[in-house]
Amino acid sequence: MSVGILLRQVRESVGMSIEELSSHTSIRRSVLNDLESDNFQSSGGLAYARGHIRNIARVLRANGDLLVDEFNSMNQDFNRPMIDLLSENNVTPVRRARRKVSFGLMAKVAAAVVIVLIAAPTVASFMHPSKKAPIKTGSQSTSTQSLTSTTSSTGSPAGTTAVATKTTPVAVVITANAGSSWIAVTDSAGSLIFSGTMHQGTSQSFDDTQLINFTVGNAGAVDINVNGKDAGSPGAIGEVVHLQFGPGAPSQG
Repeated sequence: MSVGILLRQVRESVGMSIEELSSHTSIRRSVLNDLESDNFQSSGGLAYARGHIRNIARVLRANGDLLVDEFNSMNQDFNRPMIDLLSENNVTPVRRARRKVSFGLMAKVAAAVVIVLIAAPTVASFMHPSKKAPIKTGSQSTSTQSLTSTTSSTGSPAGTTAVATKTTPVAVVITANAGSSWIAVTDSAGSLIFSGTMHQGTSQSFDDTQLINFTVGNAGAVDINVNGKDAGSPGAIGEVVHLQFGPGAPSQG
C-alpha cells in the first residue's frame, strides 16, 4: 500500500479534514492533497516530503516511523547518504574528492610485500617443525583424565548449569465490531505485516514468538483477543492507539 493511501486513511479515521490538517501542520492544502496522491514534487523534494510526513503523523498521533519506512520503500532512497539527499533538494552541491597518489607510499608498500614473501618460508618452518615433541606420560595423562571427568555426557562442563530457554508465542485476533478502522501491524523486527482498513464485521489474526506491534486508527471500533482471552476495546471511537503484545511487552491492562 502506498504512503499516500496510508496518510489519507489515517486522517479520515480520526475524522480530520484537509483544511483542519493544514491548519494544525502549517502545510498548504495543495501539498497535503499531493502527498495523499503520492506526488512529492510540490513538497520541494523527497527530504522535505519526508519531513511533512513526520509532521502529519505527529498531529494525527500515527506511527511516523512506519509511514516514513513505507515512503522510503516506495522511493528506494533509505540507504542513500545525507549529502546525496541534500544535493537532490538543491541544498548543497556535490563535490568530487580528488585522490592523491603518493609515490613514496607505493614504494613502501612494494618493499613490505617483498619482505613478506622472503620471510614466509622461515615463518612456515617455525609453524610446522619437522621434529615432533616427545609425548609425556604420568602427570600429563592424569591431567587428561581429570579433564575427562569434569565433562558431562551432554558435552557441557560439569561445573556449569545448562539453562533451557522457552519462547512463548503470542496470538492476537482483532475484530472490527463497532465500525471500520485502519490498522498497521509490524513484527518484532519492525517489518510490516499488514496495513489497511478493516471493515465492520471482519477479523484479522496475527502471531509471533516475540512481539507484535499495532497502530489502530479507530480504537473504539475494534475488540482485541490475546491468546484466547478477550481484552475488549483498546480505546475510544476516533482515537489512535499504539499497542504491543508479547512476552517482552508492557502490560496492556
